[in-house]
Amino acid sequence: MAKEALKKAITEDQNGACALTGTKLPEETFMYDTDRKKPKAKGGIYVVPNTRCVDPVAHMKRHGTHRERDEIMDDIKSIMDDRRQVMKLGNGVNNQIMAYSRGTDTLRPDTLEWLNEQKKIYAKEMSKRDRLVTKTIIELSKVDPFTKAALGVRSIGPVTIAFCLTYIDLTKARHASSLWAYVGLDKPSHERYTKGVAGGGNKTLRTALYTMAESQMKGNGAYREVYDQVKTRLSISEKIVKSRNTEGKLIECMWKNTKPCHRHGAALRAVCKHFLADYWFVGRTLAGLETSALYPEAILGGSHRTIMPVERGWVY
Repeated sequence: MAKEALKKAITEDQNGACALTGTKLPEETFMYDTDRKKPKAKGGIYVVPNTRCVDPVAHMKRHGTHRERDEIMDDIKSIMDDRRQVMKLGNGVNNQIMAYSRGTDTLRPDTLEWLNEQKKIYAKEMSKRDRLVTKTIIELSKVDPFTKAALGVRSIGPVTIAFCLTYIDLTKARHASSLWAYVGLDKPSHERYTKGVAGGGNKTLRTALYTMAESQMKGNGAYREVYDQVKTRLSISEKIVKSRNTEGKLIECMWKNTKPCHRHGAALRAVCKHFLADYWFVGRTLAGLETSALYPEAILGGSHRTIMPVERGWVY
C-alpha cells in the first residue's frame, strides 16, 4: 500500500486523532507522521496492524529526539534552519549552472540567464543570514560565558558555534565520546552505514564540523597542531586499516599506503573530535554538570597527556 493511502486508512481508523496525544491531525497527510509500533530494528514494517499516525512533535518525543529549547536557543535554531534551506536552494542553482558549463546539461539561454540571476539573489540572501548568525552569537556571548569561551578560540566562528548550540544537548552527553557517536565520528564511514538500516550520526552537524576543521587547517587555528600530528603519524604508520582503492573497493593496507585523501580525512576527523571533547568539557563544567575523565586518561592511561581546553584558547 502506498504511504499516502496507508496514512489515510489509518487516520480514518483513528477517527482523525493522533494515536499518541489524541489531538486532531491535519487534513493534509504530509503534515503528520507514521509510527511503527514494532520498530524497524526489530523487523517492524509499515503495514496497517503495525502502524499508527501521529503528530510529528509527539513522534520525536516518543523516540527521545525532541529537544526542549528556551527562547534564545529556539531563535538560534530557527535562524540556522532558515540558513540551511537557503543554502540548499542556492546549491541547487549552482549545480545546475555547473552542469551546463561542463556540457552535461543543455539549457536555453534565457534559462541560464535566469539561473545566474537567482545565483546572485541566493548569494545576497546567504550573506544576510550569515550576518544575522554572527550578530546573534556575539550578542549571546555578552551574557553566556560558554558562548564567549567558544567564540574566543582561534578560527572558531559564529556559524560553527550556532550549529553546535542548535544540535548538541550537553545534558544528554555523559561523556565526550557520546558526542562523537551522536555526530557520527566514533567510527569510520564504512562501519557507520549498513544498507537498509538508518544511522550514521547527525550529518548536518558533521558537515559543519568538517568545514570548521578545514578552516582550522588552512587558517592555522587552535586545532591545526592536531591535524599536523595525526597526518604525520599516519604517513609512517604500518597499522593495517580498511581503505578504498582507486576502484572504490574496500581493501586492507597500512596507513602509510592509503591514499593521501584518506589520511587527510582522518586528520580532519581528529580535529573535529578534539574540538567536541573541549566543547563538551567546558560546556558541562560551566553548567555544573559532571565531567568524567577525558579519553587519553580513561582509555590510554598515564602515558598520554591530556591537552586541556585552556591550552587551546578556551577561557572560562
